[in-house]
Amino acid sequence: MARTVGMSDGTNATAVIDQLFAENRLFESGDNETFQFSTTIKSDDFEDIFVDLQFEEKNAFVSTLFPEVTRKEPLNETYMDALYSEVLGVDTFNPNGKPEAVPGGYIVRGIGKVKANDGEDYGDSLVKALDAKIAQSSLRDKIQCCYILDPTPPSGEEILNEEDESPLLLVTNHDLSPSTDVFVKTSVTLIGLASIAFVSLDSFSFNDEVLNQISVSANAGKDLTWLYALALPLALSTLTIQLIHEFGHLIVAVKDGIDIGFPTLVPGFQFGLSGAITPIKSPPKSIKSLFDFAIAGPMLGLVASMVLLYVGLEMTVFMDTAAREQLPSIPVQLLRSSTLGGGIVDYLLGDGILSSPDPSEMIKLHPFAIAGFGGLVTNALSLLPIGNTDGGRICLAFFGRSFSRVVHGSAILLLVVAGLFGGDEANILLTYAVYTQFWQQQSEIPSRNEVDELDSVRGFTAIGVSILVMLTLIPVP
Repeated sequence: MARTVGMSDGTNATAVIDQLFAENRLFESGDNETFQFSTTIKSDDFEDIFVDLQFEEKNAFVSTLFPEVTRKEPLNETYMDALYSEVLGVDTFNPNGKPEAVPGGYIVRGIGKVKANDGEDYGDSLVKALDAKIAQSSLRDKIQCCYILDPTPPSGEEILNEEDESPLLLVTNHDLSPSTDVFVKTSVTLIGLASIAFVSLDSFSFNDEVLNQISVSANAGKDLTWLYALALPLALSTLTIQLIHEFGHLIVAVKDGIDIGFPTLVPGFQFGLSGAITPIKSPPKSIKSLFDFAIAGPMLGLVASMVLLYVGLEMTVFMDTAAREQLPSIPVQLLRSSTLGGGIVDYLLGDGILSSPDPSEMIKLHPFAIAGFGGLVTNALSLLPIGNTDGGRICLAFFGRSFSRVVHGSAILLLVVAGLFGGDEANILLTYAVYTQFWQQQSEIPSRNEVDELDSVRGFTAIGVSILVMLTLIPVP
């Protein structure tokens, strides 16, 4: 009703009624002494409504591409005036229109005017030039500009003409660090550590030799420190693999100047940990930097896991019978959840050890082997293209922000289908799908340069890692 009288805000009912009365569109009926409203709507009103619907559709679409942290504080409109007058121009980025408001900031369409430095991508040179001018302006430490592909929905004409997304500037607040609750992060990490300890101790629950010793110790009134000593190698090995994973992230973060938060250990049912969440607190300088950061952790984690798995299996094979009776156990069902990991176990131990008709049968392995197998699976899971996991970040860098959302949805669907109907008897895939939807479903914050594509080396690396992930996560047939 407010729009029919040229008012954008309909919350003040009195003002709306006064305007209707002034336009002679509110009159008193002589029969029943009631007021009636003339519903004549001007053609301009329909245009306004249509424009508003387009605006809401655009905002809803853009909101799916960027995390909520980009929208935690609205960008001051006066910053855009200063940006146009003090930063943008023929020597940096020449805008061809007014800034367009989007959730979390503004987009500026135009043409970059910076000359690329030798051996440097154009987007990197442009971002450096913009940062240099921002540092000398009144906007220092207030905003940052990211060179990205157009995040708004394509028009019908653009779709028909198969036009590529055009590059533009996304202007946001300078602070894009995620809002985290220290108490929650600490609590989850402590639960993660407790989960490692529980799984390590539980691995002896089907070991008759150990259970007998527990019974004897309990009857004699002795403590169980010897049991904790047995479980300690598995717990420390599991934690060490995750720390190596995080060290990989740290190396790239230091090299590229990415500000990251302290990782949060996430508990897991099968292996003690589902992984860790390492928040990125400042935008990477480019999608290449984001790719390097994302892949470094899982790659080091996979290498460490393979080494521990092999060493642990070799120690299992050459261990004497008495020592083997003190080893932790892992169910055949869990080993069969990975073609790669299970294949390595079956090859080194032999005797068709995974061919048991009873999936609940327990196999005694050295703690290094169990930790290595678990690390192999959890690091492979972290490389799945979902949200802001390492795999989600790699997917964003490889496919772009828009299409990566499609890949994200497809990956979740495949995990659910595989978990319910694909022979995932250990429920590893289904559990991870649920975990990511609660903890890591949102995309990553924008990188400073998302226009220049990955080079061929990184592209082939991503393809190779994808094959490794499939071999690891496909169950043994």
